[in-house]
Amino acid sequence: MELFQLRYFVAAARRKNFSQAAQEVCISQPSLSQQIANLEKEIGTALFVRQGRSVRLTDAGQTLLEFAERILEQEQEALRAVREVVGLERGRLSLWTLPTPAQHLLPETLVAFRRTYPSIEITVNEIVPARAVAEAVAHGIADLGLVHLPYHIPNLQHQVFLTEELALVVPESHPLTQRSTLPALTELATEDFVWVPQGNTPEHPIYAACVSAGFTPRIVCVSGSAQGMQALVAAGLGIALLPRLALHPPPGTAIVELAPPRPTRTLAVVWRSNEDLSHAARAFRDLLIRHAQSTPQP
Repeated sequence: MELFQLRYFVAAARRKNFSQAAQEVCISQPSLSQQIANLEKEIGTALFVRQGRSVRLTDAGQTLLEFAERILEQEQEALRAVREVVGLERGRLSLWTLPTPAQHLLPETLVAFRRTYPSIEITVNEIVPARAVAEAVAHGIADLGLVHLPYHIPNLQHQVFLTEELALVVPESHPLTQRSTLPALTELATEDFVWVPQGNTPEHPIYAACVSAGFTPRIVCVSGSAQGMQALVAAGLGIALLPRLALHPPPGTAIVELAPPRPTRTLAVVWRSNEDLSHAARAFRDLLIRHAQSTPQP
């Protein structure tokens, strides 16, 4: 039983005439008659009583009509729903991200996306480390992930949307604020550092930058957010090495630039494959990249 046969059958039932039904569905009358005959053969009983040029339903035909009309209505509902998803009139977007881009980059992008696609349901989950974000995408839990490179999860695609320099946040009375020359990262081996959770591995770009400079950072305290880290710096617990996106120093702290070449952190959006990417996720990914690349960095 095919949908087109049901359409022909319903048209004939409503018109009570095969010729008029054929005109309605835009086929020849013999073709419509043949398809209805095929349908009757498949079902195993007559659906119409032929009375010259007119026809009327049998009891079996009347029963089928009730179901056929519902099936064709559901077909149209399904087509409308798919078109709404393709046209971004409905749908869902699951986004997992590191905290810093979530707090300092995503809000404006989310507002712009919501303004254009108000019917898309969006969920945002902040988590560390980058590997956990990438794993959520790889396992199909998240549509998109915002990570720093590297993230070391295979079979994902990514596109870089921001590369930013690192800088220091120090107590305002720290000797580094009095220097006439910019300090190199290699000079910070004896400093106490406030650090990020699960960020003491070589795959974390800030930790890797210190290791490349010839030392392992001496971590004295860990905070779950960049704001928390900078508050601990203000309290005098140590200094923090942060990307520019996260630099919002509270009172009692100062930003100290590093001497070139400055270490950097690269952010990327990751997804499984273009085939798996929903229309909503694709639209958000493209908007995020455009927004990040057009927004001046601090």
